[in-house]
This record gives sequence, structure tokens and C-alpha cells, in this order.
Amino acid sequence: MTSPELSLIIPSKDRASILAVTLAKVYQAIQNVNAEVLIINDSKTEEVIVPVEYQDKVRAINNPSSGVASARNLGARHAAAPLLVFMDDDMWVSADNIKATLALHQQYKKEAWCFNLNWVYPPDLQAYVQSTQFGRYLHHYGFDSLEGWCRGLPWDNHKLFATPGITSQYLAIRKVDFEQSGGYNEKFPHAGFEDHEFSQRLAAHSIQPYILPTSVMYHNEADRMNLHAWLARKRRGGETRRVAVELGHKELVYNYGALKGGIYRVVGAVQPLVLGVLSLIPNTKALDKLYFSIMNLLLGTALYTGYQTLPQRK
Repeated sequence: MTSPELSLIIPSKDRASILAVTLAKVYQAIQNVNAEVLIINDSKTEEVIVPVEYQDKVRAINNPSSGVASARNLGARHAAAPLLVFMDDDMWVSADNIKATLALHQQYKKEAWCFNLNWVYPPDLQAYVQSTQFGRYLHHYGFDSLEGWCRGLPWDNHKLFATPGITSQYLAIRKVDFEQSGGYNEKFPHAGFEDHEFSQRLAAHSIQPYILPTSVMYHNEADRMNLHAWLARKRRGGETRRVAVELGHKELVYNYGALKGGIYRVVGAVQPLVLGVLSLIPNTKALDKLYFSIMNLLLGTALYTGYQTLPQRK
């Protein structure tokens, strides 16, 4: 067997049902491509078992360290292809997405560029989002699409465009460029600001990220429509932001005044009560503004609480 032209690296941790769907889709997407899939298992309690029918293209590797940054770096070290794609374990890739990825790197093979593809929620998840208060909150603030995540940044729906940073939800980059940049900083304990830090590493080596908005993937966060789990993830995001600050990224410092910090501490102390009040608001769009206001308070509290957690040095 010849060496693959493409290595897809998928870190995963304790999301067996979500990963199973992703794996089925990515395996189908690469049927006509000389590609490999590396599942990097970041769990310390669950094994990743690759179905026999996928084992000609897919293998699982246990991460001896911990954290998505170290998992991605491990995958890159094991990758046999000159072109890497880092994927989250809930991204649904299609054959057209793979074709677009390969075409971009062929067309711009002389450029030090890397590429993100576009993503939105799958249609059934979009429908569910519109039926719930929490879902409408996610949609209102752009959490359900890459364009929404990039709110405030330049965006062009019609053509390839440069962007100041990357997202590792689906990132295609030449292995030589990845190695030149030094890879991801493994001091980050969770997913979050490791992408911000990696974007700066790329910039330091004149590697320019681009977004191709016309090649759209589905982002299957069906298991993350739980408010409590979502807030826990945002708290971990606050932790990774603090890690970034401790590493010298002073542009990420949160300057909480005494009043705002005091409010967040009080809300944190009575969070079950606030969540109880939130659950009593009828599910009608007429009351979304009230629901969104309380949600923003809970979000700010989660970020504040995580940010106050001093990082443990590795």
C-alpha cells in the first residue's frame, strides 16, 4: 500500500455514540481517496474500538497524556501523509468536503496557507434548536454556525478569504507547516484557547489561515444541547483563557471590576436557584429576551468562575 495523501486526525473523549456517526461518515467520504483516519482517544476510562469494516483506513491510538492539544500533536506525529486534517469528533465530513480540501492544497501548493471549511448544525438539529429557548439562545448569539462563531470578523459567503485565526474543528494544514509552527501548546488542559495560541504560532511563521465558506460541513452537537453541560464547558473555556493569560497572552486578560465580580460570585453561589427560575419561563418567543438575559448572566458567571481557577503547571 502506498503512503496516504491525507491524514485525518480526530481526538475524542467519552463520546462513543457521537464518534460512531462521525466515523461512519468520514469513512464513506474517503472511499475514493488514499487517506487514513487516526482516532486519538483522550479518555482514561473508555476504549475506542474501530469496527472491523473500517480497519483498512482507520486506527485508534490512546493518548498517554491528557488534553486535546496533546492529542492533536500525537496524531500529527503518527500521521503518514503530507497533508493533515484536524477534526473534532462531531464533524460530519462528506466526499465533497474532502475533494475541496485536496483541491485547495493542490491549487495553492506554493503558498504557506492552511484552511478551514465552513460548518452549520445539521437540519434536524437546527429544527430542534428553534423549538427550545436554549436552542434559540444559541442561534441568536451565533453558536450554531462557523459564521456565528466569527461574528465581528470579516466574512464572505461566496469565496475563499483570509482570516486572522484558525478553528481546529476542521483544519487542513501541510505537515511540514504544522511541524514548523511547533504544533499545539500542550499546557492547555481543555479545548478552548489552544486555537488562539496556535493561530499566533502560525502567524509567527507566516502561515496564513483561510476559510472556504462554500464547502459546508455539519457540526453534530446533539449531545451538547444540555444547558448544564454547556455551562460546564464554558467554565472550562474560562480556565483555558486563564492558562493563556498565564502563558503571556495579556490580550486575553479579563478585567473584572469589583461590582461585576461580586455579581458573578453571588450568582455562582445561588446558581441552582437561578437555573430553577430559568426553567419556569414559558417556552414562547415573546419571553426569549428575558430568557437570554438570564442566560448571559449564567454564561458570564461560568466564564468568571473558570477564569478564577489558577492553572496547574504541567
